[in-house]
Amino acid sequence: MKKTKPKKLLTVLLTLYLALSIVPITAYAGVTDVTGGNTTNTYSHFYHTKVETTAQVTIKDADGNVIETTEVTKSGDFVEGNVNSDAVQAEIKRIDDEIIAQFSSRGNITTENRNSTFMFDHFESSNIITPGDNILVGDQDALENAASGSVNKNLVVHEYQVYQTTYDLIVQENSQPTNTIPVATIENAKFNYQPGDAPQATAEVYNADADKYEIAYECWQEFENNEPVAAWYSDNGSHGSLPKITEFESGKKYVYFLMLKPKNGYSFNSETTVTVNGESVKSSLSGEYLYLPAVKTITPTKQNTVITSAAVENVKLDYKDGETPRTTATAAAADRDKYDILYECWGKLEKTDEYTTKSVAYWYSDEDYCPSGYADLTSFDKDGKYEYSVRLKAKDGYIFSDSISADDITLNGKSLPEGSFAMTLDDNRTCVVTYGMNMRPGQAVEKIDFIARINFDAGDKPSFMTSAVDPFIDLDHERWDANDGSGYGITSSDYWNKRYNGKLITEFEAGKSYTYGVYFKISDLGMEEGYRFDKNTKLYINGEEITLTPDQINVDDNGETIWFSNVLTMTPTTVKVIDVVEINDATVSFKDGDKPVFTGTVPENDQYAFRCEWWSLDENTGIVSTEPEWGGDIYKNKITAFEDGKTYHYGVYVTAYTADISHDAKLKINGREVKYTRIGDESDTQSFWVETDLTMTPVADGHTHKYGTEWKHDETNHWHECECDNKADITVHNFKWIVDRKATTTEKGSKHEKCTVCGYKKTAVDIPKIDSHNHNYGTEWKYDNTNHWHECECGEKADITAHNFKWIIDKEATTAEKGSKHEKCTVCGYKKAAVDIPAIGFGSSSDDEANKPANTVSSKSSSADQLNNTANTASPKTGNTDYMILWIVLLIAGGGVFITATAVDRKKK
Repeated sequence: MKKTKPKKLLTVLLTLYLALSIVPITAYAGVTDVTGGNTTNTYSHFYHTKVETTAQVTIKDADGNVIETTEVTKSGDFVEGNVNSDAVQAEIKRIDDEIIAQFSSRGNITTENRNSTFMFDHFESSNIITPGDNILVGDQDALENAASGSVNKNLVVHEYQVYQTTYDLIVQENSQPTNTIPVATIENAKFNYQPGDAPQATAEVYNADADKYEIAYECWQEFENNEPVAAWYSDNGSHGSLPKITEFESGKKYVYFLMLKPKNGYSFNSETTVTVNGESVKSSLSGEYLYLPAVKTITPTKQNTVITSAAVENVKLDYKDGETPRTTATAAAADRDKYDILYECWGKLEKTDEYTTKSVAYWYSDEDYCPSGYADLTSFDKDGKYEYSVRLKAKDGYIFSDSISADDITLNGKSLPEGSFAMTLDDNRTCVVTYGMNMRPGQAVEKIDFIARINFDAGDKPSFMTSAVDPFIDLDHERWDANDGSGYGITSSDYWNKRYNGKLITEFEAGKSYTYGVYFKISDLGMEEGYRFDKNTKLYINGEEITLTPDQINVDDNGETIWFSNVLTMTPTTVKVIDVVEINDATVSFKDGDKPVFTGTVPENDQYAFRCEWWSLDENTGIVSTEPEWGGDIYKNKITAFEDGKTYHYGVYVTAYTADISHDAKLKINGREVKYTRIGDESDTQSFWVETDLTMTPVADGHTHKYGTEWKHDETNHWHECECDNKADITVHNFKWIVDRKATTTEKGSKHEKCTVCGYKKTAVDIPKIDSHNHNYGTEWKYDNTNHWHECECGEKADITAHNFKWIIDKEATTAEKGSKHEKCTVCGYKKAAVDIPAIGFGSSSDDEANKPANTVSSKSSSADQLNNTANTASPKTGNTDYMILWIVLLIAGGGVFITATAVDRKKK
């Protein structure tokens, strides 16, 4: 037996691979080469081809102008055989057909410039030696120990290749004359005939197309052995010598045909698409007529089809006061061959006791069904309640299920409300449906007033108030949309959030603009009471009316839902932090018998408001500055006068406008810092409700205060005063504007503010002349120390906003010298005066130094970069041969890649 060394076999196999990649080979198998001795070498080669087709698509309009270009690429799986095999040719055609099918409806298709190339993909091979039992080449010991006799070597090679084709696909759109009928729609063709029924002409042209074409005739033909043996035509014309069908017979086969005729000025063509009873059918031109062959095939039988569900549409439920009931209900289009509307009914209801009602008047769409002994319902009354019902009648061949219920019925596309019922009557031929909601005549919803959160700070997560509106209106969902074209948004409804395809706002970003919208629907009670939305429904948010244009309000046809879009926009800003809260001018010292007075204020133009102050003796005894407006229920016992020897505690309540009050904020009262204890929710960063450590113990002075009835006042407050000058009932003025002279187009007016309590008047101010000037605000920011704005040439200001300051370092502080910094508005560029940065002392750092990174790594490289740099600069250890083995393996693998790449490159050549 001839022995083959593994090294020599590997060389032969590699040489064979390279030869195959260079020389084109047709598929063959079973080539035998007898190399001597008792050894026979057999070589088998098989092709596998993958088809990959790319079409450069050009679409031209009717005038030959290019209106669109695109590229379409499709590919399949590897198919056994070379390109000339039937299987590969079939795969080429399949992919071509798929590409052409995408554009066949656009016009005529032509292909040009078809080019094809082969690309080698990979080999798969096996080498079997058969001395009796199969032995893989390489198992040399097994080969040497094989029994003597002939040895068969079978080298099987599978070559995988890609057949790449490119071509140009030209789509020439058809020109349609203006009077060509592109779509024909036929409705109400009757197909549910029973044995004994006579054919009827029922088909109708869709209403919108009645001026374009008409039905020339309908036709039924009876077939036996695929040949017509009788016929019926709706036009009674002469259509051949077949006997006339007078009635349908059980078990026989009937085929329905239609002929359509265009009206003056219109024509059909081969592109006209046709539907009959909502289903697409084939058609062909017959002169100017359009012929619809074999539209429907039926075999009438005596068995009835059971109706298990029904849908009633177009029911008018929103009658207004004084309107007359009228017939509106129709069966759903898909069910019109199953049942008809027998009648509709409205009944007027009156209460008989607390829990029950009875009908006192009726209206029926078919008067024959109206019961006797009741008044006629001629119109709806706004104070009345009404109940709706409808009766369905099954057509021939259909019956209603005995078990049909309200759950199986829809009305106007919706499930019936709670309390509805459905019942099958008259041998299953009719079904009565009663709408389980007592309704009043429609009344318009004048306004919607609800509470919503419409302002957020940068970094805030979206949240929704989901507040109740009123018993007649439900809030469906609120919505925020990003205005940057990104498609991001968020709603209060998981259902509506699906529309964003995962692009949900998780937090609001500073400087970005967001738009708010809201969607309401009439509640079940509102439906019962007859409420409906219309275009005049006003929207109030947080008590303020929102001015909207008609295109921002969308109401559905029934007035049951309303959608307000683009209601308002919101641009979050970075929240400022308040570190110091100051209460000034607070009265914190009293004598025995003094009445409580409250005079505390906060600095003007600050970021917080002073809500109230109070004095307390214990948890049940105290007085709040805002009583009796609010806070009156905090203390059971009210302090009316301070008493000698008792100790009273002082507290204040402050709320921030747009800033957050720091948890470590300092509190200063009359310029002195005091300690305090927070009350309530500490996570509420915009509320500062605190009990201070400031206490007061009045002492007696022997004088009893007698306060006059006349109000004394200054510019801020008014009070009652004792002859000793002690003040009581100190309260800020309650101003109201008084117009002294109205402004006109030629003269300014005049007005002043007057306190409604004490009569104190402020100095009069001008009312500008009335003019028709349209403000044109410039784009340049104007500013003062506090705010910036855009300004019209007339001096009118808009977009007035407080500065958004950022610290700018002018000069860094060192250990030897002070530094310098200033605040600059990031919006308008206004700069505050520079301030010093203290020199950096040994072992300490300035505020600015504390903000610097702790390490000295350049800010241009991340921590990850530093880790990588450390790893890369470490010298590798020597003496480890594992690395050498790894390099040898990689070298061999790299050589294999080089050989394969060379083979592919040569194949391409």
